[in-house]
Amino acid sequence: MPFNMIKDVWNYCTYNKPFFILILVLFLLLNYIHDYYNDPNEYLVELVVFFMVSLIYGYGMLIARDIINGGVRLPKIIVKDVFVLGIKSTIVMSLYVYVQGFIMHRFSFALNFPDFELEELLLNIPHTIGLLFTHNPVHTLIFFVVGAILFYITAFFMEIGLARLAYTGRILSSFNLLGIKRDIDLIGWGHYAKSYTIMIVSIVVFLSLGHIVIPEFFLNYVWNIILFLFAFATQFLGIGEIYNEIVAAKSE
Repeated sequence: MPFNMIKDVWNYCTYNKPFFILILVLFLLLNYIHDYYNDPNEYLVELVVFFMVSLIYGYGMLIARDIINGGVRLPKIIVKDVFVLGIKSTIVMSLYVYVQGFIMHRFSFALNFPDFELEELLLNIPHTIGLLFTHNPVHTLIFFVVGAILFYITAFFMEIGLARLAYTGRILSSFNLLGIKRDIDLIGWGHYAKSYTIMIVSIVVFLSLGHIVIPEFFLNYVWNIILFLFAFATQFLGIGEIYNEIVAAKSE
């Protein structure tokens, strides 16, 4: 159940509270740079943001690897591993999202829709519902349903691909669809679909709590970063737990 996963994420992230605060500060720094210095005309800033995002995702990969190996708390920051896994994971996610975006670009053009950031659209349900009042309702419904299915399928395989990368360190393993299929076969497609869906729902719960506004600006800012950190940890903790089962099944 999502509640159990949310509880696991909380226990995992706050096991070492001082270290959790350190990671939170790093997330605050990244978000600050992204929000206030992300000028598309400043290529140096864009490069810095790219590397910082890569480092954050690299740390996410360390979380996944830690969970695969039976970890119970946020792992130490190993700069070399964070950097290498960050670049590799960013490439993997970019290619998966590119395929997803290419399909949705064609589809949205056919329905006379502007381009959308699919993940943002699906995770921001109030905005999505608002589209019903500004576009053809039938086209909106078709777009949302097809987009949700495409998002689910793309991430369905991408998450195992990222887990394979965390475990092996090899970027090509993330695109080995036959190997991914064999991994899922080991634990069963139904079981993986259930675990994956619980992970997605848990992420949505954390992000939805961001709609609770705290009157004081700075506290509200910190509140949203904390929720983002938990949502971020949920993804990598989730894929780590799933791949831990796959590794256990392989060893039997």
